[in-house]
Amino acid sequence: MDVNIINPIDKPKNKPDWNSLWKEAIYKLPKKSSLKSWNKIAPKFDKWMKKDDYPQELVSKIKIENRDTILDIGCGNGVITIPLAKIAKSVTALDSSAKMLDILKEKALSENISNINIINKNLEDISTHEIGIHDIVVASRSLNGIADIKPELEKINEIARKYVYMTLWGVNNREFESEIAKILKRKIYQHPDYHIVLNILQEIGIQADVEPLQSNTRNYYSNMEDALDRIQWRVGDLNEDEKILVKNHLYEVLNKNPDGSLSYSTNDSKWILIWWKKS
Repeated sequence: MDVNIINPIDKPKNKPDWNSLWKEAIYKLPKKSSLKSWNKIAPKFDKWMKKDDYPQELVSKIKIENRDTILDIGCGNGVITIPLAKIAKSVTALDSSAKMLDILKEKALSENISNINIINKNLEDISTHEIGIHDIVVASRSLNGIADIKPELEKINEIARKYVYMTLWGVNNREFESEIAKILKRKIYQHPDYHIVLNILQEIGIQADVEPLQSNTRNYYSNMEDALDRIQWRVGDLNEDEKILVKNHLYEVLNKNPDGSLSYSTNDSKWILIWWKKS
């Protein structure tokens, strides 16, 4: 894979400030990933991602032993936490959304899982001392919204005793949102991709491994209003005229299922796995 990493030995005169580049790109994105937004969509999230095989693909890549302790950052509704807890000694589940954590608690209870410690906080608001050292740190699709990412990467590396695994957006990662933006005649912004994080990691002395995750995602919606809610969560609020434009587009691209539900399938998830073993 072609990865643009600056070799520290070269020391170019105009070396990019990678953390600032990441932060600048984050600030340009539509403001949608607030705590209020996550709490609002929490009950629908399981249904939206009904046939997403990403969790199985990621968990299969993680080197876990039954004596390991794991920190799952941005655990959400437990789609990664639950399978990890079935293998590891214990999992600390960290997330800012209380509604998402409520769903995780229900899942753990229904599967008789008791080795999950839940913490309702942001990564940015918790210290290394407070969270403690864990054998493995997992950050599944949860670092993409952090603006000042360098100190959090340093914190994650401090917390991990054995391994760190994180998934970040690959290149051209907002194709669906770009289609919607064109329809709405809005500016199109790409999310900063994994290349920037790789360069930040190298700056702090970490040489990470990289590989794409080949997963198939099939999003399910009970009706058009449900699908529209998902779009607004991804691209920001829509006025009534914009909703009509988006609905017309969705009628063209979504599949109608026999039970009346709607679905959208893609086998190009754009997620990149970055991981490293602690020396």
